[in-house]
Amino acid sequence: MKCKVEKICGGCSLLKLKPSMQADKKKKDVEELVEKAHLKVRVGDVHMAKNDTHYRNKVIVGFAKDKGKVYSGLYASHSHRVVKTENCIMQPKLVNEIINKITELVGSMKLELYNERTGTGLLRHVLIRWGHKTDEVMVVFVTSQKMFPSRKNMVRVLTSEFPQIKTIVQNINPRKTSIVLQDEAIVLYGNGMIHDELCGLDIAFSHNSFYQIHSEQCEVLYGLAKKMLDLKETDTVLDTYCGVGTIGLTMTDSCKKVMGVEVNPDAIENAKYNAKQNKIKNIEFVAMDSTEFMRQARKYHNHYDAIILDPPRAGTTKDFIECATALNPRKILYISCDPRTQVRDLNQFRKQGYVTNKLELVDLFPYTDHVEAIVSLQREI
Repeated sequence: MKCKVEKICGGCSLLKLKPSMQADKKKKDVEELVEKAHLKVRVGDVHMAKNDTHYRNKVIVGFAKDKGKVYSGLYASHSHRVVKTENCIMQPKLVNEIINKITELVGSMKLELYNERTGTGLLRHVLIRWGHKTDEVMVVFVTSQKMFPSRKNMVRVLTSEFPQIKTIVQNINPRKTSIVLQDEAIVLYGNGMIHDELCGLDIAFSHNSFYQIHSEQCEVLYGLAKKMLDLKETDTVLDTYCGVGTIGLTMTDSCKKVMGVEVNPDAIENAKYNAKQNKIKNIEFVAMDSTEFMRQARKYHNHYDAIILDPPRAGTTKDFIECATALNPRKILYISCDPRTQVRDLNQFRKQGYVTNKLELVDLFPYTDHVEAIVSLQREI
């Protein structure tokens, strides 16, 4: 596969490798991690994506100028330099069309681009989110201040030309930081959310909600999770780091009850909304730190047959592992977007008596070095 900017962009580090070669490399990389950690765990073959292009349901672009003309694109690897990645083949065609139109409008409306060095200018980024099954689109303008000249015209042009755009949000980020989104947001159009269908469920999410990048492969991952847990009708499940509730909601038809816990209260409100719109009643959500929730659960002798965790890239903590294993669940399911931190954590779980004999891999990031890893842990006999 060819790309004009692959060397300077660096986003698709495995672009020259066929899918089978990518699978071999990703599996070998994880096997080396497991071996170095002295874990007696077999690494399974990678569940590769059937669709490995135009798959990204979330795209963030920056803006720059060349000879006075505005262009947009991704950032070059390990830098803040915007590379012109027009019509990127990893992004849905509709998303590319919207980005091209926004870039044109930014230039014609003469919106001042943010300068990281001086801290001046208005427009920092544009984030696009897309529903794979619904074709619904969310546009998020990340600006350095509330004042957004021509925003009414921007909204009018975009929504008239692209009826798939269901909501437009302005996120205000005045800080000198590489973090894209901040807490303050204004809904300019729609209700601030879009919908997608995942594992047969209607899932709504906002601009700052976690939602897996490759929707089809997410369904593969969650299907594998369900199979590995092998839940009974009498089981109770604790879904930690639950976000907008996607994993827990997919488990509700196989168990007695699911409890979802997430520290972000906005995500919890989103999760409750998702449960309500899918008419799922055997799930409950609590806005609380997952480790503290488990500490309280042990104090009041609450039992869970299975615990699920899908933490951020940094993995989980020693405290979390101690609290989870102290509840003595039958199984602990650990999903990770970074096998390096997961392997580190598996050694901590082993010290607490929970082990696994197989680690499964799912390719949610075709043509990149990344791979999703999943294990089911049980108490060592």
